[in-house]
Amino acid sequence: MSWNPTDYQFAWNVVWQYRFWLLEGTLLTLKIAAVSMTLAMIFALPLALLRMSRLRFLSGVAMIYIAVLRAIPLLVFILWMYFGVTLVTGLQVDAFGAGVICLTLQYSAWLAEIYRAGLQAIDKGQREAALSTGLSQSRAFAKVIWPQAWRIIIPPLASNFIGIIKDSSLVGVIGLNELMRQAQIADSLSFRPFELFTAAMVIYIILALIISPLASLVERRAARSLSVQTRRATRTRRSLGAAA
Repeated sequence: MSWNPTDYQFAWNVVWQYRFWLLEGTLLTLKIAAVSMTLAMIFALPLALLRMSRLRFLSGVAMIYIAVLRAIPLLVFILWMYFGVTLVTGLQVDAFGAGVICLTLQYSAWLAEIYRAGLQAIDKGQREAALSTGLSQSRAFAKVIWPQAWRIIIPPLASNFIGIIKDSSLVGVIGLNELMRQAQIADSLSFRPFELFTAAMVIYIILALIISPLASLVERRAARSLSVQTRRATRTRRSLGAAA
């Protein structure tokens, strides 16, 4: 006897029945994504600077790292990190750590290229003007170059954060009860995959819809801060010119 899809009776109440499971999964998903994204953003900056280095060896090492990490399928990476590292080295990596490490390393490679594009978009004259005011190389980068690049970087950063939230669903394969795994467990008990997976999909959409306007808000604030800094720098250059 074949199954007729038209005979399926929707039972949306099952979503309410397992609402706390889905909530716990959502919170763990956000925790994994937030920790991984924060670490990836930190690691990506020195990686981008190495990629831009005039020393071919350093630039080459960074380029190979980025190419390799971006090429590895994330699911394979997670499985290898959780099971393979233990088999090869004897070190036990817990599931949360393995998931965060894999997401951090892979997304740091993607973010490094975003950082590099943002930094290279800044005119070289900005750096020269900053140095002419007496700023050191590091202060010129922190006060002049990075604020301008940051404004350019924010939109793709938001897109990558949405991506890392979705990719965190893959860590369920090593036992972390994030959103999708919670939905799968609930499905195994209720036999209601359509309702539960639809609920999970809606939650992912809601998270993306929340992140996008927040990123726009951060971008506008960065633009206002940059405008203030630009006016201050202009006044400083004028005063130095008048003194000379």
